[in-house]
Formats: sequence, structure tokens, C-alpha cells
Amino acid sequence: MAFNLVYLSQQDPQWKNDTLGFATDPKETIGYVGCALTSVSMLLSGYGFTETPGTLNQKMKDRQGFVGSGIRWDVVSQVHPQVKLQANIRCETTDAPLGQIDAALNAGQPVIVRVDASPNPGLQWHYVLLYGRKGDDYLMLDPWPYKPGSASEDLMMKRYSQGRPLKQAIQQVLLYGAAGAGGPIVTPSSPTTTTSPTQPSTTPVTTGGVYARVMDSVTWGLNIRSSKDSSSQANVLTAVPAGTQLLLLEPAEMAKLGNSGQWVHVREPGGMDGFAAAQYLEKVQVAAPAPVPAPTPANDVPSPAPSTPPTPSTPTIPVPSTPAPSPDPGKLTVVVSDAVGTGGLRLRKTPSLGGALVMVLAAGTRLTVLEGAGKAKAKVGQANRWIQVREPGGNKGYVGAAYVELA
Repeated sequence: MAFNLVYLSQQDPQWKNDTLGFATDPKETIGYVGCALTSVSMLLSGYGFTETPGTLNQKMKDRQGFVGSGIRWDVVSQVHPQVKLQANIRCETTDAPLGQIDAALNAGQPVIVRVDASPNPGLQWHYVLLYGRKGDDYLMLDPWPYKPGSASEDLMMKRYSQGRPLKQAIQQVLLYGAAGAGGPIVTPSSPTTTTSPTQPSTTPVTTGGVYARVMDSVTWGLNIRSSKDSSSQANVLTAVPAGTQLLLLEPAEMAKLGNSGQWVHVREPGGMDGFAAAQYLEKVQVAAPAPVPAPTPANDVPSPAPSTPPTPSTPTIPVPSTPAPSPDPGKLTVVVSDAVGTGGLRLRKTPSLGGALVMVLAAGTRLTVLEGAGKAKAKVGQANRWIQVREPGGNKGYVGAAYVELA
């Protein structure tokens, strides 16, 4: 499950005047003191659990998730059991645990931190969501501005250091873990289309040689890096989905496959050379097939939430209690593979990871194919391919062909 940036503002008119939690002072609104709630909303939405500060405020209240206007961090898991609070570290008088923050970010898990919002004496509490390390600073999503978006980088120290070094600029750290989380966090500078790399390797791709296969368990995609260093996203050249076969440029490295802490030199199907973590690769007994177009940085299960701030209307996973309507006679039908797990499969308006989300389809959902049967059959089970379908409720769109099977 890759994390994708979703920006939300506590100042959004849709909810800024809502009373935060159980506050008795009418001035304690989401717009005034809702930075913590909004940061949690961005974290949840980035994992695909679409929430706004308005919807999350009510759900947390229903579970006694506030003390006055103060959020009870552990109650978040009652709203979304897949997301657990792993650590709540107070560090007003000690150095912030930068190593733990960096480790979480490297594992694809954003971090909520409290900073000092003003240079005035004392601490003026403010919470932001960190999603990447950049030098001696962190990239953040700040809930206070209204609609700055996430298309450009926003640095924490530039705004909230108050003259302190990084290890003293953070007063509290909240570490949440999401089930199945991992893979790259999509940053403003990350590639978002399926276009070829700007500087591809000039070495031609061959079908001979020794290959390794990305394990099926790597549902978030495997990074191909320019160096043997996983401490930063800066050296990520691309990411390939589970099942991709990679050419081993040094056949002797076959012995490293499956071993933690090892790296292998590989070439991905698009012709780019780099290094991949050996522990996520397995042996391939046959030669790899012909090259396929370069994949996007992550698969589509789950995938980014809509690029615009989500509305309180949340797509749901249809799980009918009665059999789904029969498919159109004469039409090819496919079924959503069980491999999508509880995250479901995204139905999108256009055949792209950036396409607008129509809804989320549960495993087992039968879909009517709206394109040529022969063409669609050839794509079923193939990575980086899309099939146009109609779901039982009548909604039309595109799904990743790798996650459907012939019915």
C-alpha cells in the first residue's frame, strides 16, 4: 500500500466553522485549533481511507475520541482498524527521535509531528504531516494554509524552526502504521505518468540471460535505485509492480535473492539499469517475456486518492448480500481477483493511475467488459494494462488488468 499525497486544509469553508470534538468554547473550531485532526485526515486519505476533517471529527466524536477539543490519538484505530498508533513520543525537553522518523518515512509511512508555530516565547502548538526527508529538513503537508495544494515542496524548518536545529524543532512525534503499507511515498517530484524515463539506458533490452522476479507479496511495487541506499527517495529511478521480471546484470548475484540486506544489479523491462533489494526477488526458471512499457511507480491496489481534496461523500466497496446482476448476454465478464485483499480495486474514469476515482470494487465483483473480448482477454492478468468495464450497479470505467480474472 503506497502512500499518496492528499492535501486538506483546516481552513476549508466546508468544515472550518465546525466545533472541534467536545469543545465547550465556540471559538474552538476545526479552522482555529483543528491542525491535529486535519493532519490525521491527510494521513488516512493518503492511504486511501478517504476522510475530511469534517467527517473524521464526527466519527471520532462517536467513539469518544476527544477530551474537550484535544484528540485522543489511539482512537483513530477505532475508526480505521487498519491504522494503528505505534508510538506517541513527547520531546519538548529532549532531542527528537530523527532516526525513528527517518525509518518510518523510508518504510513509506508518513509521520505527524508537533512544532512551534510562532517565534513568540513559549510553545504555540501546531501539527503537520511529514512525508519525506530533504537534507537537514523534512517535506510536509501543513494543514494551516488554505488550499496551497501538494504540487510543490513545503519545508518544515523553513517555516517552523524558530532558530532551532532540526532535532530541537520537533516537540512531539506520532507514528502510525497502516496494514500493508510500504513502497515509495509519492512526492511532488515523483513521476506520475507512464512516460519513459528522461534518460533511459542506451543498452538494448534482451530476452536472454538470468532473470529474477518481483515477489507477489510486494503489492506496493519495488523501487529500482541508482545506488545501494534506501535512506532517501532521491535515488529512486522507477518502481516496478509484483510479477515483473528483472534481468540480473551479474548472474552470480542469483545467490542473493531472497536475502535481507542484499542488493542486486538489474535491468527493468523498460531498459533502465539500477539496484534492487534482493529480499523482494525470487528466481525465475524461464527466460523473461518481451519487454513491456515502463510501469508507473506503484500498482493500482490501492492507489492515490483523488488529487483534489475529497468531499464527505466516500466511495464504498460494494458487497451485495444477493448475487450480482447477471452480465449482459454475449459480453465478456471478468471478476476482481482475491489478490486485491480488503483494499479493493479502483474503478477509474480514465485508464490511468491519475484518473478520477469512480468507486472501489470488492474482491469477487463481476464486471462486464465494454471493449472487444479478444483484446480484453489478452490483457487479463497483465501489469500496466487497463480494461474498460461496467460494474453491477451500472458505473463505467477502467480497472487494472493485472487484478481481474476471466469469470
